[in-house]
Amino acid sequence: MRVLAVRHEQAANILGKLRTQGLVDPSVKITKRGHEVLIPVLREPSFSLSDFAARWETEARLAPRASLRDPQRVLHERLQSSGIPLDLAPRRWKRVGEIVVLRLRPAAQEYAKEIGRIYGWVLKAQTVLEDRSGIHGPLRTPDVRVLWGDGTETVHVEAGVRYALDLAQVMFSAGNIEERSAIAGRIRPGAVVADLFAGIGYFTLPIAARGRAERIYACELNPTSYAYLVRNLRLNRVTNVVPLQGDCRLVMPHGVADWVILGHFDAREYLDVAFRVLRGRGTIVYHELGPKEQFPEAMTRRLASAARAHWMQVASIRTRIVKSYAPGIVHAAADVEVRPQARS
Repeated sequence: MRVLAVRHEQAANILGKLRTQGLVDPSVKITKRGHEVLIPVLREPSFSLSDFAARWETEARLAPRASLRDPQRVLHERLQSSGIPLDLAPRRWKRVGEIVVLRLRPAAQEYAKEIGRIYGWVLKAQTVLEDRSGIHGPLRTPDVRVLWGDGTETVHVEAGVRYALDLAQVMFSAGNIEERSAIAGRIRPGAVVADLFAGIGYFTLPIAARGRAERIYACELNPTSYAYLVRNLRLNRVTNVVPLQGDCRLVMPHGVADWVILGHFDAREYLDVAFRVLRGRGTIVYHELGPKEQFPEAMTRRLASAARAHWMQVASIRTRIVKSYAPGIVHAAADVEVRPQARS
């Protein structure tokens, strides 16, 4: 049995990382022992255990977890008993806090309410929502409807960070957990960070709660998202964040940051803002959507060109694919370290 022992205060952080990589053994109980938490794992993690002050526990023998019925099998049984064709049922769902979000095909619409009821009951959700057409407009507003339950506000916990939000009013991408969780560890102690599209605190909160940044300027245009950002700062008891409401072109101070986060698919249109916000040498965390066959060459060329246009040069660049977004389209990101270019 592979068991990791970690101090209680680090348990939520390492559990979030382990679950992201599918490493927690579901057949064995997670157990508290004194000031430590013992976590059963399936194999050795790829990340450093020292980041969480975790160690291997060679003598632990944890109790097996009572076997649970596969929820997919229970869903199929309930759908069949209600006369709903299985080929119309959602094959996947996402859970944000106590809310389950589904996507339905047009042919399933006549069964929508009953599908919502079944998924809510089996998955023990507060509410089931249908995601009708994704996120829209500069305010990144979702298009959802309630299929079952009552209330669209919830608190989602991810790697020890708490996000309060209303899924009918603000976006939340559950598929970006690895990106959100990892960013805090890359920012050096004492750095100043500018998050140009903070939302409810997607990147700001992990950096503030688990990183050691001196200050974070968090800007958000959507007034509803901004209200949740301020609420989430209190919820996570962080004090090193300066929230700014409005267009980042207008309200973000210039020449203040060592790191600039462009967590928006329109990031290329705001690279000029990012360069103005840097206070010299620094790093821009850049996100975009693009054709998979053009990754990473098109993105790196675009970033190098933008740097030259602002009398900067790329010192290093680390690119990655965050996830597949649509057939042939990927959500890509890059950490671009830049420095001033010598002027002749």
